[in-house]
Amino acid sequence: AMKHQHRLVHFLGPGDEEWASAKARETQRHAFEHVDRDLLEGKLLSEALEKAGERRVLGSQRTPDWRARVAEMAARRNFLQV
Repeated sequence: AMKHQHRLVHFLGPGDEEWASAKARETQRHAFEHVDRDLLEGKLLSEALEKAGERRVLGSQRTPDWRARVAEMAARRNFLQV
């Protein structure tokens, strides 16, 4: 993205910065946007994730535990990225 003059943002949840690559920490720290736990686990984002899951999980994948499986796989901060 940056190579094509696009602006870049890395959304980071609590504890995520330690997992950022050395290159990102070195050259893209200005693009780190920290998102706090209250937003990530709040009502607004939870409802949005629920709605997205209902639309994206195929009928054949809708086992009784599909919501729990999606919750375990989803990085909530990634939902904020477009």
